Amino acid sequence: MMKISEPVLFDANILINFKGQLKFLFRFFENIIIHKEVYNEVIGQAIKDELLSVSDVSNITYVEDNFPTDEIGKKLFEECDKELKDSFNIEDLKDLGEYKTLLYAKFNNVFILSSQDTTVWRFITESKYFKGLKCITIQDFAYLLFLNAKNKNDKKTAKSLYKSFAREEHPFEYFRIYMERNNNDIPRFIEFENNRIQNFEQLVQGYLDYYTDISYCNSKEIEYEISSLASKNIGNCLSCLYSRIDKNNVDYSIRKCLFDYLLNDEQCSRIREEFTMRIRRRKTFE
Repeated sequence: MMKISEPVLFDANILINFKGQLKFLFRFFENIIIHKEVYNEVIGQAIKDELLSVSDVSNITYVEDNFPTDEIGKKLFEECDKELKDSFNIEDLKDLGEYKTLLYAKFNNVFILSSQDTTVWRFITESKYFKGLKCITIQDFAYLLFLNAKNKNDKKTAKSLYKSFAREEHPFEYFRIYMERNNNDIPRFIEFENNRIQNFEQLVQGYLDYYTDISYCNSKEIEYEISSLASKNIGNCLSCLYSRIDKNNVDYSIRKCLFDYLLNDEQCSRIREEFTMRIRRRKTFE
């Protein structure tokens, strides 16, 4: 069985979302870490009882705050603490789990397992001090289930879990291709999603720059045309969204074509030209 061998700090939302299934979840992690303050104040008695029931078959470590004591380390801690408190609501315990989890992970070189895509993921992506923190998402975990699947039903379960947490514009098959290109190295979902969003935004801007002489064109119309074309070409268009109208506008350090199409090769050009014709037809009909 493929497992995550690195120490992984579980946030409160994961424990809550998998209530009643923790024994199954923990099978895939060799070193499980839970912050004592999360255990004591956030998760509730039912989950505490469940954790106790699986303690004989799972390697669970309960940790307390462990921060630097030297002057430089203290200064860094103060800056990190301030950034977290400015971003999360810990006064009424609402985000206490995320606060404790992120702060511990920052100073103790551990992964975190989090399901809070609207808060934790964005924070890790944009943060000054926490950017680059290794975060395993539910989507990453679903892919781990897929890799361990023994039959079609297991694969179906993994895909279903992925779909229940992922947005429609990031289908499982696209994530699978991305993971295979990266040697199935987990975690990757946040990177995968950010690459696709960044590529899409660059694509929209590329067409806006190209059609500056067409007064009706704005980013919303370009986004609509791309999305409309993509919905009718699921197997091709989404994988080609990373082409540009002008290869000179491409940042090759960022461009990530899902199927490794070369910029302006036959497949790439075909999709781009179809989109271009749609734009021109709209101009003609108005």
